[in-house]
Amino acid sequence: MKQNLFLTFLCFNIFINLFGQFDERFYYPSKEYRPIEGLNYEDIFFDIDTITLHGLFLKSDTIAKATIVFYIGSGGNISTYTFITRPLVSAGYNVFMLDFRGYGKSTGNPTHINRASDAQIVLDSILKIEGVKDSRVIVYGASIGTQIAVKIAKDNQDVVDGLILDCPMSSFTDIAIASSPEQQKEVIEKYVTSPYSAKEDIKDIEDMPKMIILSKEDEDIPFKQGELVYNNANQPKTMWLYEGKHLESVILDEELYIKKIYDFTNSLTDILTHKNYKLRVQVSNLENNLGQVVIQLNDSLGNSIDFKMANIDNNQCEILFDSILPGKYTITYFHDENNNGKFDANFMGIPKEGYGFSNNASGKYGPPAIEEQIFIVSENTLVQLEPFYW
Repeated sequence: MKQNLFLTFLCFNIFINLFGQFDERFYYPSKEYRPIEGLNYEDIFFDIDTITLHGLFLKSDTIAKATIVFYIGSGGNISTYTFITRPLVSAGYNVFMLDFRGYGKSTGNPTHINRASDAQIVLDSILKIEGVKDSRVIVYGASIGTQIAVKIAKDNQDVVDGLILDCPMSSFTDIAIASSPEQQKEVIEKYVTSPYSAKEDIKDIEDMPKMIILSKEDEDIPFKQGELVYNNANQPKTMWLYEGKHLESVILDEELYIKKIYDFTNSLTDILTHKNYKLRVQVSNLENNLGQVVIQLNDSLGNSIDFKMANIDNNQCEILFDSILPGKYTITYFHDENNNGKFDANFMGIPKEGYGFSNNASGKYGPPAIEEQIFIVSENTLVQLEPFYW
């Protein structure tokens, strides 16, 4: 009886002392900010509720091969991890690095939950930045940052093109078990749950290319955890196994490291060029069956990619665009009632024919903003439109 009471008391104290502030056991933020020298960068601040997050947008001196969204490990801050990102910038990549709550110049305190919500809010914001919104996006997680990297990639498969995991752990629970005394492992496994985990979330990422960087000599995260993440990942995927300590692949052989990143980036292009979709555009509620509808497909900047014309039947028409690559697009169209191939307007510039834009966006005193017109093709897509007539 006394032994059972002692064990109950012991487990209770372990739970309170270890798990009462469980998130804090994972994160060791530092306010000591190292100078960022020799890099072209921009400080970006994000106000979320009552806290402020700080990020660095490191800019390539050339046209960027891609934008890498980089999530740091448990200690230090973003200035601590420039030994990984500096070579990437020199190799022609834009890199965005985020300090989560409590790290570097960011306020607040980190938890598993607020890291996830903050990462999503910040991603939505940086995707609007010039030089990012039209580039390929690669999510890169280092060490514990692999947990949020996989979650963000899973939740944003329409905009994230590739995923790199550098020395990943399989879950918060697994790493807690691996780093605890034997007598505590059972309690941890029973009471500690991971709100998200790389080993589970990666199962839901379908066609996105993934590269997992691992070392059997890693003393911080057991190799078998990263191997589990790799085994759970769907194709396409690749493993780079190097010989060295935790996060040392870039230190040991920077030239090989960059070659691996280049090869991975090129694989994104290879996959995209072989992944084409059909885009069906339906225009309804046309005023009459006269003439044709002229539809122009544009990229996310409004530059023309293709245009087609369709006959009208029962005040509607349909046009099919074949072999559309995944990406962001816009549509402009008009009802060419007199079949003259031009969008007619009167002497005051007021349209004499029906017209419209993707998402049925409308501008108050002119065309709607391009951001309001953008839609995403990540599968066979149907777009339904209705024109506007004066």
